[in-house]
Amino acid sequence: MPATAALAVLEGFDGLPPRDTALHEREGQLSLLHSLLQDSLRGNTRLAVVSGAAGHGKTELLDAFAAQAQGLGVAHVAAAACRAEQPVPFGVLAQLFQSADLPPHISTRVSRLLGQAISSGGSAMPHEPGVIPPRLFHQMGTALHDLVELSQPLLISVDDVQYADAPSLLCLSTLARRRRTAPLLLLLSEHPSPQSASVLLNAELPPEPLSHRVLLPPLSRGGVRALLAARLGDGAAARLADDCLAVTGGNPLLVRRLVEDTAAQGEPFALHAGPRFERAILHCLYRCDPYARTVARQMAVLDDPEYTPLLSRLSDVDPRCLSLTLGVLEETGFLREGAWRHPKARAAVLHEMTPEERATLHTRTGTLLFKNGAPVTAVARHLIAASRIDNDCAASVLLEAAEEGLATGDTALSSNCLSVAYQYGRSEQHRATTTAMLFRTEWRADPRTAARRIPTLLDAAREGHLTGRHVSALVDALLWFGRPEAALDALERMERDAWQRQDVEASAHLQARRATLGLLYPATVYGDGTSAAVLGEERPRWTSSRSQVLSELLRVLQTGPNAASALTAEQTLVTHQLTDETVPSLAAAIDVLLLDGRHASAERWIDTLASVTRKQSAKAWHALFKSLGARLALQRGNPAEAARLAEAALAEIPTGSWGVMIGLPLSVAIEAHTLQGAHHAALAQLQTPTPDAMFQTPLGLRYLTARGRALLGNGQAQPALDDFLAVGELAARWRMDVPAVLPWRTDAALVHLLRGDTARARELATEQLASVRQGQHQVRAVTLRVLAATSPAEERGKLLAHALEAAQQCGNPVVLAQTLHETGRCHQEASQYSKGRMALLRARQLAEECGVQLPARTLPEAPRGRQPAAVVGGSDELVGILSDAEMRVAALAVRGHSNRQIAAKLFVTVSTVEQHLTRVYRKLGIKRRSDLTLALHGGDTARTAS
Repeated sequence: MPATAALAVLEGFDGLPPRDTALHEREGQLSLLHSLLQDSLRGNTRLAVVSGAAGHGKTELLDAFAAQAQGLGVAHVAAAACRAEQPVPFGVLAQLFQSADLPPHISTRVSRLLGQAISSGGSAMPHEPGVIPPRLFHQMGTALHDLVELSQPLLISVDDVQYADAPSLLCLSTLARRRRTAPLLLLLSEHPSPQSASVLLNAELPPEPLSHRVLLPPLSRGGVRALLAARLGDGAAARLADDCLAVTGGNPLLVRRLVEDTAAQGEPFALHAGPRFERAILHCLYRCDPYARTVARQMAVLDDPEYTPLLSRLSDVDPRCLSLTLGVLEETGFLREGAWRHPKARAAVLHEMTPEERATLHTRTGTLLFKNGAPVTAVARHLIAASRIDNDCAASVLLEAAEEGLATGDTALSSNCLSVAYQYGRSEQHRATTTAMLFRTEWRADPRTAARRIPTLLDAAREGHLTGRHVSALVDALLWFGRPEAALDALERMERDAWQRQDVEASAHLQARRATLGLLYPATVYGDGTSAAVLGEERPRWTSSRSQVLSELLRVLQTGPNAASALTAEQTLVTHQLTDETVPSLAAAIDVLLLDGRHASAERWIDTLASVTRKQSAKAWHALFKSLGARLALQRGNPAEAARLAEAALAEIPTGSWGVMIGLPLSVAIEAHTLQGAHHAALAQLQTPTPDAMFQTPLGLRYLTARGRALLGNGQAQPALDDFLAVGELAARWRMDVPAVLPWRTDAALVHLLRGDTARARELATEQLASVRQGQHQVRAVTLRVLAATSPAEERGKLLAHALEAAQQCGNPVVLAQTLHETGRCHQEASQYSKGRMALLRARQLAEECGVQLPARTLPEAPRGRQPAAVVGGSDELVGILSDAEMRVAALAVRGHSNRQIAAKLFVTVSTVEQHLTRVYRKLGIKRRSDLTLALHGGDTARTAS
């Protein structure tokens, strides 16, 4: 079609992309190209460079425009430059000539010239057009002029011009500058990069108005939404447009592939980056120049915008081009402000490399960061990713990073650092140190998992390879899992080695572990308990505070709470941070505070340390401190909270991971359930397996005490008594027979009372009372209450008064409720109904607040006919219902007295007696005198029967 006819058609064209194309937001660019085509059809040569990042639709735009131009009758010859053919001279022109319908004589001439060009400049680089002989360059230019003359109007398009050979570009540039009045439009597309800028600059393209640059920007939010709506619908498009734009940067290719991955997941649509998106990332990356791929790989490995400027110090990164290339990657939609827009984009780049390439890059990056003062954790992450090290410096970095990971709670980082460091294995001591640190890391999450390293640590201890603070790991594990003999053997061996090496740090840690051994396993120190002195009475002056607090706890267990021990505990908690090595000492310090009744201080420290263990991801230690919190709740008279905390602690790590320490939460849970009257729950906890070695520890005594109370509450008196007596025997053997800590005598006395052996019960209670020191209010209240139950009625009231006074000072509402309960009953027996009713009501109120079940009567059962009047069935509930006068009348009526006899005994009229009985019947819900006995004995049963 002649140029004038094509121009007439074009002037009526709307400039919109064809309906079958996937172009969005490219109407302005097409309109500009149509304007340039109009100019060319008027006889003005024009040149346009379409510039846009990979995936922005340059090729689609060229194809769509070329199709429209051909529809107008414009001849079109096209070429697509290729990186591999860039050194071939006139390679692009060869494609143009091949796509044109040339006469045979011109085609033959062009083929001959191309052959000469290859033979003369086959090794020419893109930036070296001068190697082509000038005559040959002139002849190729002439052939190109002939092509223009033969095909008018003509559209010449070259895709990916940044890869075009320099001779071809110079010929095209010369054509545009010399043939300014031809119906010719030259259309080039380029991917912006430092290389493409250099190529076009060397091509000497003509200035405006002959040449124009057509930019393809990323899609706007509206464009992204339109693409989404076309596939997912308007609702999903409105909801996902912002996120899609953030992930892709508006790159049309990435948007389409992301939409395809999302659609494949089905409704309801949620943005999903899958394999299509990853392939699109790699497609765009390979459309970039090799230098951009190098930078993208480095960025994928580095993955930290803070250190991006350091990339310029790598040998294969050009500092002058780095910022330009980062801009290209941003425009392509890979990066945003130096960070990857989506992890799948980074993952695609990483997976495109071979494992060896990734390892090499990570090693180089780690070295670069280390030399420039980056934190050891940042360096270590690259050494971990490389999965190999080959020098002592790298091993030291990994060990230091592992320490920091433990301090911050990043146990995964610590474990990975230590695993790589262990593989290096520069020496046996290095392996021993790494094993000890791996043990500590694994112990935090699950001691049973860490225990598999005990044999290796035992071998290291025998060979003398454990040094410094790492000596404590083995001893802690052996003590925790009930192997005191092995712990003592390892301890003595490592103490000798530390002395010979003059390893002061190891000696201090071993000293603390020796104190832990004596505390947890008293039999290793005292044997049968016949001759040993109290441990800790003569400590050497150089004893560390960590060892001292362990000795102070043992002192408390052996002599009872005291202010000096509590002060040492407070000082230890203030001066020591929580680490794997200080956990035993800090837990012991809290135990001292609990035994001394310093609940507020203990609560503060438990909360603080539990918070630290959460941040450090130390589940085992968190469970330990939560167990101490459960004990605190129990001592404060809150068994429901105690049971909750204890069971939460037990659930935090597997049962088999607790070792002998399971006695702590388990004893609290059992005792708390028993106090609440939840005997089935208590018995269920008794089914939890416990190691035999637990009964060699003070925790075993606590467990036996709790088990005995649970069995007694379930009516199993003899097994309960066996447990209480076992506690007494072991406590005496270990010099721990301290009522304030283990009141086993009153527990046993209760069993004897139930059996009617009042004399033995009184003997035990009296013996315990003699050992109670001033200020030990709780054990004094309990002991006096039991002693009162064994005493004659005339002594009982006085003993209970003293017990109540002590109970009010001990701070435990459960003990107060139980003491008030016994006091109220005592008042009833003495016919002091008003006082008794008040005491029983207060006891019931406290019991309800604490969620505990008040105990059955402590007094031994007497023959029915010899019971005091007020004791005949006197239900606690009735005390709160009937007045004193009504209770006196009802008690006499139950004993068979007539109304007249009752009136005579109480010095009232018969009418008054009848009125009292009428009110009693109404209050108790009964109708006749015969129901009264059952009502007073059976409560609700009588009312139901009536």
